[in-house]
Amino acid sequence: MRGSSWRRYGIRFQTSECPFDNTVQAKIAFTRSAGFTLIEVLVALVIFSVIAVSLSQVMAESIRTQTSLEERLTANIVAEAAVDQVRVAAPWPPVGQRTERVTLGGRDWQVTATVESTAEPAMRKLTVKVARAQSGDVIRTLETWLAEVKQ
Repeated sequence: MRGSSWRRYGIRFQTSECPFDNTVQAKIAFTRSAGFTLIEVLVALVIFSVIAVSLSQVMAESIRTQTSLEERLTANIVAEAAVDQVRVAAPWPPVGQRTERVTLGGRDWQVTATVESTAEPAMRKLTVKVARAQSGDVIRTLETWLAEVKQ
């Protein structure tokens, strides 16, 4: 009877002796129910939460970087196209500044092309600034020099 009354608490004794007798070396085997303890579940949730927050921060930073790179690449394409347009429009562009709005890549851009004279009379400096049309923040500045072609 002694052994059977302890079974309901998940304890089995291999001897029929009293479990509290110091002279008997009773081997106790705890039967464990299938599942996790509350502490194991909480530790797992904490670990999962830390990993999930870290991954979400990495993904957010990746998206910001991709958006920034896409914007800078598109601004660079707009700047190079503006330089080509100045070169093709006139063989020797006049000194001055010209601003226009361009749409490329689903965005509106403000392009400012400035032609300046230099110390060398046969050379001119061309500066193209590409900015967001809404905010005016300059994304790309491209500088080049143009030479007068004499025929």
